[in-house]
Amino acid sequence: RWNYRRACTCTTFTFWRNAVQVLCIFYYTLISGFSGTSIFEDWIRLSFNFLCSIPVMATGCMDQDIPDLAALNNPRQYAWGRLGLDLNAGKMVGALVSALFHSLIISGLCFLAYPSFDALGAGDYYTFGTVVYVCLVVDMNYRVLFLNYTHNKYTLGAVAASSLGLAVFLCVYPMVQPITYTLVSNMYMITYHMACALPFWICVIVIPIVSVNVDFFVLLLGRIFSPEAQEVVELRMNLYRKSDPETNQPH
Repeated sequence: RWNYRRACTCTTFTFWRNAVQVLCIFYYTLISGFSGTSIFEDWIRLSFNFLCSIPVMATGCMDQDIPDLAALNNPRQYAWGRLGLDLNAGKMVGALVSALFHSLIISGLCFLAYPSFDALGAGDYYTFGTVVYVCLVVDMNYRVLFLNYTHNKYTLGAVAASSLGLAVFLCVYPMVQPITYTLVSNMYMITYHMACALPFWICVIVIPIVSVNVDFFVLLLGRIFSPEAQEVVELRMNLYRKSDPETNQPH
């Protein structure tokens, strides 16, 4: 049961994250004269799958929605795999709709902030595209935390590793002159220009806040209309009520 739910989470998340990225590129096409230019510089974009795979790998190995004894004592919980409740056409459509909302939040807020970037001298193609990319990866990492039932040193550490990997990449590729000039010279010092722009930090903070409100609203609707999901919530609440208040472990 755990393995089924973990595998489905990894599958739907991978589909979802790629849809969000492609939609962000599509929106930029609409305002760039249908030139076919990607909003993300090619070498920056190549890091996407690597950075965004690290957090969900921990989810695929460690996540547990309910303890093993709770599942064994409630056989109905094994219907998730038997009925294919976590991976079906409806789930994939839901993931696509979620990707649409997240991509609109990321692109919309960044595009709204563009005049401020331009006024600060950070509105060029390379800087602005990197801003959108950072906001995209931040939203991906937030989404993994949102999907996890289990938060421990492995799941949190994987998200931290992804964030650290992004920071290191941005401190090396655009900031080390020999590397930058070998690959794309126009990317030189982009990280510095981006970090000096206050709108960048506002976007990095505001986008996950807006996303979490949208996700919690959708989650609430799902739990209202899905009896299986509601039973998971009730089991977790019952286990919490029976747990030792000092250790937070079931008696």
